[in-house]
Amino acid sequence: MLQQTRMEVVLKYYEHFLATFPDLASLAKASDDQVLASWSGLGYYRRARMLRDGARVVSVDFGGNVPDAVQELMHITGIGRYTAGAISSIAYGQHAPIVDGNIARIVSRLAGIDEPAGSAALMRAAWIESERLVNACHSPREFNQGLMEIGALICRPRTPDCGACPLRSHCFAFRNKRTESLPRKKIKPETRDMNVDLYIVSDKRGRILMRRESGPLMNAMMHLPHGDTSLLTGAPLRVNDTRLLAKFRHTITTRRIAFSVYTGKLGSAIRDDGEYEWIDVSNLASVPHPSYVAKALALSTQLKS
Repeated sequence: MLQQTRMEVVLKYYEHFLATFPDLASLAKASDDQVLASWSGLGYYRRARMLRDGARVVSVDFGGNVPDAVQELMHITGIGRYTAGAISSIAYGQHAPIVDGNIARIVSRLAGIDEPAGSAALMRAAWIESERLVNACHSPREFNQGLMEIGALICRPRTPDCGACPLRSHCFAFRNKRTESLPRKKIKPETRDMNVDLYIVSDKRGRILMRRESGPLMNAMMHLPHGDTSLLTGAPLRVNDTRLLAKFRHTITTRRIAFSVYTGKLGSAIRDDGEYEWIDVSNLASVPHPSYVAKALALSTQLKS
């Protein structure tokens, strides 16, 4: 959950997720809808499915026991080199390196690696240096957790607290007054501005029409019908007698989106192929949907009341 999501956001979902799936076996048995519903609002929904798929691999291939070796851990769906190293070193005390953005920054400053933040060149060099350091330490568990804390609290991207750093006597950047310039600034991906229409279509029972996405972005989540295909796949729904309810802004990865929310009536019959479903709003908590949908529905409810 903490991958690409801030701690204060995760805390709102963590306990609920554990209450829903208290052990590996219950998570392994969960359907896509069940696991995505418990993840709704956190974003990057592929993480939820990979976590469930990983639980299934552990159940089938490892008898329900999480292995301790990095190579075996990387066999599990959703576990890459960093997570494998963290599990192996922290849970089992193995001499396994870990490198994420924070630790790459520490190592760049420690060893004077002059490469852009987030670049493949920096990550390659950081893995080599991190492996050298963890192999030389007495306790991989304490060493790797110590690096995590230093990266989060002391060796910050800007204004690092070098006076409080236990590594400063070994640090190339501190000695050479380069803490602000190492690692070099990364090239940010271009942000796109988008305008997307959303439609709230209700039936006589008060249910709303939602569409299950099958494309690469927010796959298998339930969405309100869109007015075009600039954000999601699938043919746009034809809606008549539209009335603008609200507008709001929302960011999804590198997309800054201005949403316009309309009510309307179906302009043509929908196919009975499972793409669209009528959803009871009172059951929305059990339906996997992204946070922008919840925001649109909340705005529409406020305006109608």
